[in-house]
Amino acid sequence: MIGVEFIRHWAACYPEQYDNQHYFPFLEQARRGDVGALRRVTEWKNVGRGGRPMRLSRRKEAAFQFFLRGLPTYMGENGRTIFRQDFFRRAPVWSTFWHHILYATPIFDVYTHMVWHWDVTGTILTKREATIYAPGHWLAYDRYTVWFQETLNRLQQADAHITERLVDRAFVSWGENQR
Repeated sequence: MIGVEFIRHWAACYPEQYDNQHYFPFLEQARRGDVGALRRVTEWKNVGRGGRPMRLSRRKEAAFQFFLRGLPTYMGENGRTIFRQDFFRRAPVWSTFWHHILYATPIFDVYTHMVWHWDVTGTILTKREATIYAPGHWLAYDRYTVWFQETLNRLQQADAHITERLVDRAFVSWGENQR
């Protein structure tokens, strides 16, 4: 179901200036553990009305602070395993997002979950049905990541200009437009 034209169409619906102003300028610094950059990309993910990043709620801020306390460990040897253990029962969407940031893996959220489910089953989940819960989010995330990589590889064989970020953008845009 998902081909090059699908990716081109839906990626074009994603606000490119959002990436250019709020995501890419901070991504590499965030991947190196810069706390300020991590806050910026976390706020980038926390979109408010009008597509603008917004401050974190108390609950989200608490999850972010927990993440920051473990950051040196998460960036060290066996960090990925420890990170997943620490976030086994908490913050399923935020933890998969921070996993994306630290370990350069695909974004997994309600919208990408919707497109994955649709591609695999032919059925479109509602946003509520696609909500990601802990525990169990790491198993879903790992399955999604395998599917994502297979899809990306297939798309890149058809068009070498297709990137992981282009696919992420297309998937998020498609999911957002299924409301």
